[in-house]
Order: sequence, then structure tokens, then C-alpha cells
Amino acid sequence: MKIAVFGPNRRVGVVVGDDVVDVNGAYAKYLTERTDSVRPAARAAHEVPAELNSFIEQGDDALAGANTALDFLSEDSDKTGVDGEQLVFPLNAVTLHAPIEGQSRIFAALANFADHMQAAADNTSNGSDKATLDRLVSGGPKYFIKDPRVVSADGDDLAYPRRTNLLDYEAEVAVVIGKRAKDIAANDFGSYIWGYTLVNDWSIRDNVSFGPDFQYSKNFDGAATVGPWIVVDESLDPQDIPVEARINGEVRQSGNTKSMIHSFASLGEYLSRDSTLFPGDLISGGTPKGTAVDSSTRDAEGKFADDSLFLNPGDVVEVSSTALGSITNTISGSRGGKK
Repeated sequence: MKIAVFGPNRRVGVVVGDDVVDVNGAYAKYLTERTDSVRPAARAAHEVPAELNSFIEQGDDALAGANTALDFLSEDSDKTGVDGEQLVFPLNAVTLHAPIEGQSRIFAALANFADHMQAAADNTSNGSDKATLDRLVSGGPKYFIKDPRVVSADGDDLAYPRRTNLLDYEAEVAVVIGKRAKDIAANDFGSYIWGYTLVNDWSIRDNVSFGPDFQYSKNFDGAATVGPWIVVDESLDPQDIPVEARINGEVRQSGNTKSMIHSFASLGEYLSRDSTLFPGDLISGGTPKGTAVDSSTRDAEGKFADDSLFLNPGDVVEVSSTALGSITNTISGSRGGKK
């Protein structure tokens, strides 16, 4: 099931073919016409919420209610709700928002694909940089947080940040947390995964420090594209999901979550120690090789000999997975500092 957030009121919808269905409205119609519910709208708001995090928190009951609503609507020639409102919308006629609420968090794994880190090490001659890369790979999981309040969605333009000349892309797969999790064991983490989505972890590569200000290079308006929806499918193996990045149609990254150094289960165990993960939180698993930063050679001073693989205004960037769909953004504005 593909769970989307759509329209001006940011309602939960289920993508069916080329349409998106307002399942809260469809479930209210089902309750009104097929049951003896006294307050069908109130019951629908509780059982199949229109708000994403409430829908996620409702768990299997919300998914079951959504399936009931879809089955009912497929048999009903009238696709309008109890008050005559539209319930089925063509995908090409609505706005899909990033499927994350503002109060949720994006935990992004750092240095979590060995091939990405090895490629970066191979392309630098600076001993200090090599030591830093080795330190990032060694030991337990490492992560940073991206601000969910300023995420971008599939189809959005991404404004080139003025503070950089070196804007980079990172194709990633993220798991969506389905219930409160604290101090969980890695072996139990699978039951806390509600679904999966794509993330483009946009990154600034100028003068990156892996100290306290590292997050400055990872956070700016639009710095995480999330979507286009959340795939809820228990048959998916979180450690066997392919992901690719294309720049202007050229494949730059092609990887699979099976190559993650620390699995989603290990990340979940680490992040939940003494801290609660909440329904709707995302854990993004890191990126494989093929980013501009790991594909470009740096000299002994850490400067890029050729920065042509970094993004330019007008570039079209697509992150895709055969299991999850695709998100596409166009870079707008001007490359900072370049005349």
C-alpha cells in the first residue's frame, strides 16, 4: 500500500494506479452506508485518521480500515463522500507533499556505506582526510538530524544555497517508525518498521567539518527530499532495497541497502537507547558510492581538482527505487559565488 499526503489540507491518501483516494472520507462513507454507526464521521476520524502521524499510530487498524474503504469504493459507482465531496483524485492533478509531519524527526546515518567511504578515501591524497574517513567508518553507528519542517517533496525545485559552490546529492532509503520504541533490541526492530520511503540527503561540501557544526552542511531549506509516498509492505526486506540516483538521466549511484555497514535494526537499537522514537520518525540508512564528493579527486590541501560532478542550476536529480518509486527535483537559482 502506498500512503501519500496530498492536497491543500495535507490529508492521508492511498495511491491506487494513477489516482489517490481520500481514505478517511471513503471510510466515513462506508460507515454511513453499510453500518449502523451513530457518528460515522467521528468514528472514521478515530479509526482511519486523515492526519499522517495519527494514521501511522493507529497501526494495523488504520490499514485495515483503509482497505475496507477502498474495497467499498471500488464497488460504488458514486465516488463522492457523504457531503458530496470528491474522494478520488488523479495523481497528476493534485500536490503530493513529503510524507512526514513537522514534529517528526529524520535521523540520517553517517558514513554507512563502505563503498562510498572507500571511494572518497581513494580520491584524496590528504593524510588527515584519510584518517578522518577511517574514523567515521570505524566503531558503532553515527548519525545526524535533518530538520523535517523544511523538507522538499517530489517535483519541488531546490534553490541552490548561496553559501556553497559544491552542492551534492545522496540517494537513500529510509524506514518509517510505526510505534513508540525505547531501548529496543536489534532483533526486535522489524516490528517497529511501519513503512519505507526515499530520501535525497542534499549536502553542502564546501569546507565540511565533522565537528560540532557538521549539521550546518546538512541543513538548509529543502535539504531533504522525502517521498513520494510511504510504501507499507511486510514482504519487503529492509536490507534488500535497491536505490539509484540519476543526474540529467545519467546514473550516478546504484546501490542496495544490503551494503549498509550498520543495518536499520542496528541503527534502531542505537538510536532508541534511553530515547523514545515516535510514530512518523524516519531513519535514513545512508548513501552508496557515486556522489559528487566521493567521485571527485582532491589534492593534498583538500581542494577538488575538478568540481564538474557537483550540481548546477538546471540539473534534474532523480532518486529512485524499483520497490519504492521515485522523487525528482530541479536545481534552481545560481551556483553560489560563481560568476
